[in-house]
Amino acid sequence: MLRTSVVTAALGACLVIAGCGGGDSGGDDSAAEGNAPIRAAYASALDPNDMADQFGLDAAGAKVQTLGDDSAVVAGLLRGDIDVGNVDFDAAMKAATAGVPLKVIYISQAKPEYVFVSRPEIPSLDDLADKKVGYHAKGSQTEIFARALIRQKAPQVYDDVDFLGLEESSRRAQALVAGRMDATAVEAINLAQLKQEGDYHQLGTWGDLGGQAGAVVGTAWITTEEKYAKDKEQLTEFVKTMQKGYDRFYTDKDGWLALAKDKLPDVDQSLLPEVYEVYKGQDMYPRSGTPSLTPETFAKNDAFFRDLGEWEDELSDELVAFDLINAGAGQ
Repeated sequence: MLRTSVVTAALGACLVIAGCGGGDSGGDDSAAEGNAPIRAAYASALDPNDMADQFGLDAAGAKVQTLGDDSAVVAGLLRGDIDVGNVDFDAAMKAATAGVPLKVIYISQAKPEYVFVSRPEIPSLDDLADKKVGYHAKGSQTEIFARALIRQKAPQVYDDVDFLGLEESSRRAQALVAGRMDATAVEAINLAQLKQEGDYHQLGTWGDLGGQAGAVVGTAWITTEEKYAKDKEQLTEFVKTMQKGYDRFYTDKDGWLALAKDKLPDVDQSLLPEVYEVYKGQDMYPRSGTPSLTPETFAKNDAFFRDLGEWEDELSDELVAFDLINAGAGQ
């Protein structure tokens, strides 16, 4: 079935700008010509996993905003309000299946970081019958992860689970502590917080999913086909600058911690050194010299999400600007 949160909003935006095929984007002409700072948007509030991006965004002088979800980012691109957006990779793929004219220009997070956690009194997936399981939003990677994990590992209880959406990993962790949720998918920082609260159970990671799960990409930088065609030079500089930022992440732990302290003042800073090591140990971000996405990896992602029923027909890898992927990697 179609992911309505991404596809419906994106198609609605296409109507607003008089068709998905192109035309006047309605955006700032100077920005479209590459003469203004690039305008970037996230699909949700910044968290520690976004800090590696900030090295590159700061160096690029980008204007950064956060929006409500992936569909809002796609709609903003189509209206010309922003130049690039950061969304779940499969959200971009889903929008492309509906004909939305997007281009993936780089990878931000090479894999999803989510961990499935339950309250102390729920030691296994088999105990989730008649329990509340949370995810970020309808059609999000967190929903796919939670549903797929239970469907594959505890199919006998799947139909009895009450799935519900609650945006932001931190809010889901709080709901878990308060007893408003029984299990949920959270990010590394929130897992560290929960470990301080008590005996919460880690019941699975994305890597526990069967099939093509190991190749699944986390998040991507996207733009419109029109922006890609008109401003390839600006976008090329953008992806190169972003890769320099990812390279810095791997060599500058102190710089990353300082950046996180500045941009995430409400986060418990004592948790961040451990979180940094988790990200570094997992090679969470692209590395110079190695393309962050290849046609083979794209095909595995397509197969994985088709197997989950996210879409039916094989998706063309023309969605990906492999020339920019390779330029960023230094190939």
